[in-house]
Amino acid sequence: MISKLLGWVARVAPWAIVAGLGYAAAFVQPTVEPLPLPQPLVEPRDHFLDVAGDGHGALWFAGNAGTVLSRDADGEWHRHELDRPVNLQGVARGAGRVVAVGNQGWVFTDAGQGWSATQLPVSDYAGKLIGVKYVDGAFWITGEMGVIFRGDGQGDWRALSLDADVGLNDLTRADDGRLWIAAEFGNLFHSDDQGRAWQRRELQGETLQAITFHGPRGVAVGNQGRILLTEDTGATWRAVDSGTREHLYDVAHDSRRWLAVGAGGVLLASERGRQWAPLEADGFSNGYHTRALPIANGLVVTGEDLGLVHDGNWTAWPAEEKK
Repeated sequence: MISKLLGWVARVAPWAIVAGLGYAAAFVQPTVEPLPLPQPLVEPRDHFLDVAGDGHGALWFAGNAGTVLSRDADGEWHRHELDRPVNLQGVARGAGRVVAVGNQGWVFTDAGQGWSATQLPVSDYAGKLIGVKYVDGAFWITGEMGVIFRGDGQGDWRALSLDADVGLNDLTRADDGRLWIAAEFGNLFHSDDQGRAWQRRELQGETLQAITFHGPRGVAVGNQGRILLTEDTGATWRAVDSGTREHLYDVAHDSRRWLAVGAGGVLLASERGRQWAPLEADGFSNGYHTRALPIANGLVVTGEDLGLVHDGNWTAWPAEEKK
């Protein structure tokens, strides 16, 4: 009896399995709970063109598509996606605020409570805001078509623009209080009255990308490896040999020496601004670098990639850092 029953079950079981699978296919809807994908801190498309610091270890990087990367004083990294996906060109920090600027006249401000956006009146066909600096208690914005704005970072912006079809790339303050701007087509502009009036210094040649002063010395750098030096706070300027034909995008002084960065992995150093030589940094990439910021433990460099130059070595960021 038992053997007959087992035989019958053996004959029926395959058909029961097939029927069960058919029922499951027709009436059971499988559900999949997708695992959340972690957002990378840095993506290849970001290209952080500028960096600003608060002097106490915190840093902010301005990138493409409305992306701001920040690093706090403890080495923690955070990625911020602004609500306007415009490419950011510059960032500055001062008076407890961070200001980032970019294409189409957009300005973004964060005072520690989230980012707010303002669109400044700029040209419809050349509306890029190129740079922002915090100087003399105010934020200064420079851009295409001679654009200059000065403001407190809270939405009150005063136009001090030039009547000139020229891109204004970088603004700085000399020790005598005069403001200087590095501009297209070999032009320098300076103001003795906080931007109410500007005088042009036509030095001809390649576009100048950045300018800075340390004491009576000032250095301006630009395309095709161009370096200009003044040793009398801007009264006279002369060209010096950089040793490269790569575009130079930024220059800084770290209280010991001059430093310049540019395309093709160029990293230069000079004690007095007269003679320049490559600065070795093991692992430094051969991409383009647009900004150099001296900090307490080295030189922060950003552009196609970002990281820290310290004691002849390059550390790519973001990375796990020792607490």
